[in-house]
Amino acid sequence: MRIRKITLGIWVLLVLVNTGQIFAQEKVASDKKLSEWNIYCDKLKGIPDGKENYPELIKAAIKGIKMTSPDNFLYQSIFNFHLAGGYESTYKIDSAIRYYEISKKFAEKAKSNSRIVLALRRLAGLYDNKQWLKKGDAARNELIEIASVDKDEEIQIGANIVLGEYYFNAGRFEKALQRYIEYIKYLKIDYARHNNSASRSNIGVGYLAVGEIYQNLNRADESLAYFKESVSYLSNYNEGLETAYKDLVTSYLSLNKGDSALVYYTILKKSVHKSGDYTILVDAQVELGRMYTSKGRLDQAEKILFEAEENAQISREKEDYYLVKNALADLFLKQGDTKKAIKYYKQALPLAIYFKHKAVIATLYLNLATAEKKEHLENDAYNHILLYAKYTDSLKTESISKNIIEMEARFQNEVKQQKIGILNRENQAKNLQLKQEKSIRWLLGGTALISLIALSLIYMIYKNKQKANLLLDKKNQQLDITNNQLANANQTKAKLFSIISHDLRSPVSQLFTFLKIQQNTSQFSEDEKNKHRQKLIASSRDLLESMEDLLLWSKSQMENFEIDHDFIDMEQLFENTVSMLTAQVEAKSLRLVMNTERLVHLHSDENILTIVLRNLLQNAINNAYSGTQLSLISGINETGQKYLTISNAGDMIPEDKIALLLNGSSVQSKSSGYGLMIVKDLLKKLNAELSISSNRQVTQVSITFN
Repeated sequence: MRIRKITLGIWVLLVLVNTGQIFAQEKVASDKKLSEWNIYCDKLKGIPDGKENYPELIKAAIKGIKMTSPDNFLYQSIFNFHLAGGYESTYKIDSAIRYYEISKKFAEKAKSNSRIVLALRRLAGLYDNKQWLKKGDAARNELIEIASVDKDEEIQIGANIVLGEYYFNAGRFEKALQRYIEYIKYLKIDYARHNNSASRSNIGVGYLAVGEIYQNLNRADESLAYFKESVSYLSNYNEGLETAYKDLVTSYLSLNKGDSALVYYTILKKSVHKSGDYTILVDAQVELGRMYTSKGRLDQAEKILFEAEENAQISREKEDYYLVKNALADLFLKQGDTKKAIKYYKQALPLAIYFKHKAVIATLYLNLATAEKKEHLENDAYNHILLYAKYTDSLKTESISKNIIEMEARFQNEVKQQKIGILNRENQAKNLQLKQEKSIRWLLGGTALISLIALSLIYMIYKNKQKANLLLDKKNQQLDITNNQLANANQTKAKLFSIISHDLRSPVSQLFTFLKIQQNTSQFSEDEKNKHRQKLIASSRDLLESMEDLLLWSKSQMENFEIDHDFIDMEQLFENTVSMLTAQVEAKSLRLVMNTERLVHLHSDENILTIVLRNLLQNAINNAYSGTQLSLISGINETGQKYLTISNAGDMIPEDKIALLLNGSSVQSKSSGYGLMIVKDLLKKLNAELSISSNRQVTQVSITFN
């Protein structure tokens, strides 16, 4: 996280240093007016005096685009890049992505690999920020392709830093280490050639990145060596230097060298008071506070963590608030002040949920339940233990899903190997046949008598070959039919496994959670035990109904499946569907509104419609904000078509994701894609269509009957 932030800052320096080189390479220095305006845009980015003015940069970049002729592809790329940078630095990410993409298109027309790489570097990170994983991977693959053919130092530097950050964030530390070492190597070549301060500072950033990799691998001695090495290169880059001091504090603490850690903490503190970047200082103070807490020096821990809390209010960074609140909660729990511990855990929890740290969220729920138990808040403790178990099971489920994917990949590989083996055997048979025909041709060169005999033999062989060809054609046709049947069977099997993983995962996980809690209910009252038994019965019923749903869907894949139409009471249907998901609704404190006044009865298949509604309602619950309203409505639209809608207040779904959910034939998500695939499959049986609309206030899923 810290290295990525530093590289975003150092990117500004890189643009300045290499802009002159790009101009020279692309032969655009003659255009003095555009060149001077580009230098002015760099100045608004804080180059070289560090005084940034991003709102003015946006205005200047727009003016630069207007000043540049449409066929001047290089400067169109440059000024669109400046505009994207202004939007990115003012947190307008969608606009930033748009103009980085435009900059890349102009760079491609200008045939400037350097500018293509600059745009791809920013796009790769922003795509990941938006959870557009396919686009992020595509940008990185394009970087790899360019770097494989163009060995220019700037291109190698740009490609390797982006790939290093990606592999580091993905936990693939060996690949990240390889990319960062390549990054440092090319930076040193560039520094030796041009002797510029930006390359020198970037070398220091590279050493910091390598040190963090070793830190994550729990190899403190090696990380310490790289952090020390980085200091000598970062003298002109204060933020990087402060990060190095903070990392040295962390490394010395992990080696139990508290005195050395305090030396660098003192240096860091003096530097931060001058620079004003309190985020780095908060990180170091939390590390020291946790060290004092673990050694029982609770007064010192409290003093430094309260100071960190004040600094977090200055930095106003969510991550700083989260780190400090969590550390203080742990401290108060150890001190025995459970009321304060509960207060700070509740402040840290929404921040952990915001950052989507499942393992940390699970630990927070467990610690919160422990504190609440000591305060005799049994109901709160029970609910938080349930949430702890839910997140723990979610982590286990993700691991199981990965194993299933790996098993499927191995299975597909085995099928391919079998096909290759069959082809090899067919080739051997053909080669043998060719050798036999060659021998026959040699025999035809004998005497006339032998020639007559040979002609007779050839005629016989010809007839036999015709018969063999006819037989072979029939066998090939049968083989084609068999192969098609096998392919369909494999697809159905893969689909069935995936649906089982999707539809049975949640109820099985919930049942497992309740059974696990059932093992230790001695601390609960009889009323709580009765509530728990009722939840256990409800969970078992949900699992049975899910299995029946899966059986119904499996039957729907058969050729002779028939729809069972009947008149359905819509109010009863809504109530039955909601009752299956009562636990999830209560867990998120949702308010349910059901309205069937305009459509009281519907002529359709009740079993199939129940499955569809439960899947859609479950998705709506999962994506709804806690404490908001969830609506189920049946009615008739202006064209006379009957419809059902489910509405929830949650995160807006982008239009491209909606299109992928409704029209995509493949499933990339491991939690929602197969549910919608089941829904669309079953709605075809009912001659109905699914539509999704989403804005910042509400997301609405509609079923329209034709």
